Amino acid sequence: MSVPLARRLAGPSFSLNVRYDQAWMTKRREQARQDLKIGECKCDFVSEYEVFDVAEGEILVSKQAPGRISDGYARVFSTINGWQGVPLKTRQASGENSDALKKAFIKSKCKFIGIAVTGHKTEKIAKFDQGFVACISGIVTVMNEGPETLHPGALLTWEVCDKYPIQHGIHARKVRFRFAKAKDGDEIVGKVLSYSKKGSTVDILLHPVKSR
Repeated sequence: MSVPLARRLAGPSFSLNVRYDQAWMTKRREQARQDLKIGECKCDFVSEYEVFDVAEGEILVSKQAPGRISDGYARVFSTINGWQGVPLKTRQASGENSDALKKAFIKSKCKFIGIAVTGHKTEKIAKFDQGFVACISGIVTVMNEGPETLHPGALLTWEVCDKYPIQHGIHARKVRFRFAKAKDGDEIVGKVLSYSKKGSTVDILLHPVKSR
């Protein structure tokens, strides 16, 4: 039996049950889609349900929304495929900061939840009996998909990827989230515990979100 990616390094952690945001996924698949590209990623690819699947070790977020869910479960997802609502002036922005503007807009509409301990297979009809769990605090092992080498002690934020996945078993056209070194003003969601080059695993300590 293989050890889940998000649990490979032993240590104290706090996890909770979550539910997949089926309604938001369905809206992105079925309604009119805008032509949105971030880096090499074409975010309008939604023809296969697999791009909406959640794999263990992936970053989970929820949509910023007023009010509370009646059943108490956070509604989460791990991809921006089919994202709608990015302002036209942001999509048409020219220059080296255009991708940064798109990423910032999408991030402003999301809330960081944690790391998927278990996966979720997305289907047309929602199934809530898959045992979907997120780690929101503690030690986890994830893939370093950012462009930089990570060193122990570095503080981490999260962002939208501008490269397609390198992790085995992830749909080649899925556009997801990744960790990145935090800068002044960024949300801090964790701290690096191990040395990691791009494309390798990294041990991190997740902790409640705060600003640097």
